[in-house]
Amino acid sequence: MNYAVNAPYASLNYHIGKIAIGGSVRYDFGKVAGTLFGLELGGGRVGVLPFDVNRNGQISQAERQANVLPLDRPGRIDYNYGYLSYSGGINFRIAEPLAMFARYSRGGRAAADKILFTPAVNYGSGSLFDDDSGFDTIKQAEIGVKFRQRGFTANVTAFQAKTSERNSQVTSLPDGSSTIVDIVRSYSAKGVEFEGGVQYGVFNLTAGGTYTEAEIAADATNAAIVGNTPRRQPSLIFQATPQIDLKHVTFGANVIGTTSSFAQDVNSLKLPGYTLVNAFVQVRPTDRVQLMLNVNNLLDTLAFADVTQGAIPASGVVLGRAYTGRTLSATMRYAF
Repeated sequence: MNYAVNAPYASLNYHIGKIAIGGSVRYDFGKVAGTLFGLELGGGRVGVLPFDVNRNGQISQAERQANVLPLDRPGRIDYNYGYLSYSGGINFRIAEPLAMFARYSRGGRAAADKILFTPAVNYGSGSLFDDDSGFDTIKQAEIGVKFRQRGFTANVTAFQAKTSERNSQVTSLPDGSSTIVDIVRSYSAKGVEFEGGVQYGVFNLTAGGTYTEAEIAADATNAAIVGNTPRRQPSLIFQATPQIDLKHVTFGANVIGTTSSFAQDVNSLKLPGYTLVNAFVQVRPTDRVQLMLNVNNLLDTLAFADVTQGAIPASGVVLGRAYTGRTLSATMRYAF
């Protein structure tokens, strides 16, 4: 595959008194060309044939199921795409430490390899069946308040967003077997985000969290999941990092976590929420020497990142991925 991408960009900002106004615009356009070989192209381009893989003169049971790619019949890719992104916002300083802001943005991202091996492309001509399949878009409005004073910072932002997606994903059927699902859908989300920090003497704390209500707004291939919560989208994501800075020692922890979320878009199986604690200490006996110790997942918490099944199959076994258990690393740095 070959991707040629261009993106001219311009921005304009103006400040007068307590008001700052800014805006930007960018146009992304590109050309995509190349060839593909694969089962998902259809048309009998891939077969399952007996093949003597190890050249021992015998065909084993496994060798009877060898996948064969006919290299003389590739799928063609040859299309152009283009989309406009823009953003505009205003900031009003109410007082020296306090300001309010509002912003509206529209952005996009080229679909690139996400739409390869999907029905979005005509593999005979290489063109897209729908020009909008060449990119995904997001529209977001946000309004918030910022407070900054010596030793204390707080930002609160409310947002509403709409996103389109053309993609494919590997998921599992009720019997546990894997399948590839073509995705043509849009999402909507609204929520509030907080980030802040406190510094008092040797103590420093930064923290943040995002509360989100999201749903699948439309789906071209599976209307049954419209209105469901997108997979692995928790209501709350949070993090905090307290630390103490002394003359020769810095130590603290980083806490990250989420509430529960659904394993898949069918909203049947839930992944439990989790909180992971990571600790660190840095010792500086001299200006040139630093000794560091990091402990990830200090409490050895079992936390699941994802599960491919949407429900517990008859076997009672699902395929999932967990975060790494407790790990330690030590570093010594000498500057010369």
